[in-house]
Order: sequence, then C-alpha cells, then structure tokens
Amino acid sequence: MVFGASFGPFLRHIPQVLSRLFPVQRGLCHAYWAPNFWALYNFLDITTSKLLQTLGVLPKQGVHPLMSGLVQQSNFHVLPNVSPVHCATLTLVAWTPILVKLFNHPSPEQFLKSTAAAAFTSFFFGYHVHEKAILVVLVPYSLLIFLSQENAKNFFFLSVLGTYSLFPLLFEAQELLIKVVILLLVHSFMWVTLTKLYPTITLGTLEKFYLLSLVGHFVVAEFLLPIFLARLQFLPLLIYSVYCAIGVVYSYSIILKAI
Repeated sequence: MVFGASFGPFLRHIPQVLSRLFPVQRGLCHAYWAPNFWALYNFLDITTSKLLQTLGVLPKQGVHPLMSGLVQQSNFHVLPNVSPVHCATLTLVAWTPILVKLFNHPSPEQFLKSTAAAAFTSFFFGYHVHEKAILVVLVPYSLLIFLSQENAKNFFFLSVLGTYSLFPLLFEAQELLIKVVILLLVHSFMWVTLTKLYPTITLGTLEKFYLLSLVGHFVVAEFLLPIFLARLQFLPLLIYSVYCAIGVVYSYSIILKAI
C-alpha cells in the first residue's frame, strides 16, 4: 500500500524514477566526490597516473577525466574500472558481519548499531554516492549517543567532518561566512550538550589534531588555491573530498569495532 501510494502518481515516469534511484549511467562518483572509499581510490589513480607519466611509463595525457568536474562515466588510467556490480558486491560483503551480529544478538540496542553501520557501509562503498548522503549516516548514528560516551564522541567527530564536507555546495562568496558560523554554532552547542550528558567526554589527540587541521585546510581550499592555482578549478574540490575521506575512514572503523 505504501509502495503504491509512493510510486502510483509517477507510474508513467517509472523509467525516469529508476534512472534517478539507480544512476548507473552517471559514473562511479558525482561531480564533487563524496568523501568515501572511492574518493581515495580516485585520488590513488590520479597520483599514480601522474607519477608514471612523469617517469615515462605512461604517455603524457591531458587532465585526468576524474578531474573534469563533469557527471560522466570515466575510465581509470592505472587502477581497474569499477562497475555498479563491484560496488554492490562490496557493500553486501561488508553488510554480512553486521547482519550476522544482529541476527545472533537481537536487541533494540544492537538494531540501532546495525542500522547506523549498514547506512555507513552504503555511503562508504556505494555507486555514485552524493556528498549529502552523509546525512543518511548521521541521522541513525545520532541515536547512538545515548548508549555510550564513545558513540557520542565519534558522532561529534563525524558530524563536524560531515558538515564540513558539504562546504563546496555553498560556493558563493556571500555564503562563506554563513557556512562557517553555522558549523561553529551548531557543534559548539552540541559539544556543550554532550558534556552535560558525559562530563568526562574528550576527544583523542589524533581527533583534535584532525579537526583543528580543518582550519588550515579551509584556508588552502577556499583562498590560496583559487588565487594561486586558479586554472586547476577542480583541485579545491579534490582536497575537500580526499581529506574528509580520511576522517570518514577513521570514523567508519570506530563504528565497526563498536558493533
């Protein structure tokens, strides 16, 4: 009934709906890469390709297709190409231990943990994932903050990181201050609230260093690169994706260990 009510009005447009739900013709990544496993995979191919061209192993080529900023299917220069089947297989394999743990130890707490971990896995390995999909991870993860201090700490870390990774979506000059103020206000309030819930909560040294380094990253991406390397228009987006992906990998490993 719910399915019919949702899709009934669009019955004549089902092919278009399916093409949006499963954008397999639009390439592995969106124009701005979501900060997940494939952002690091892309970056590895770009840097390896550039190195091999410099050494004369590969012929000189123009701008790497992954750095075109276009929504399209692109071929990798060095690493194997990735299809929707590969992404689906990786996602299902990564889901398996999460689901096994849930079926073997069913409980409301385990259900919340498994839901958050499964959503995170889909974001991490999914095909043509949009950067905004980090919200699909943060919403169920927010419920875990009441279960333990460790969950609360990791949620805060991921929330700062996830919000920061969306900065390139607000690219107008007049939006610069707005996005910074929103991030600072929301997460200052969040941290104060978490300290009321867990008086001894604190971030680890590595986590503090990473979050503080976002200040320098912001200055480089928003000011220095557009001024001194303006011809490389995709470079600020690339360093946003790659640097945030490193933090996402760390956060993903934390939630998997907590399952």
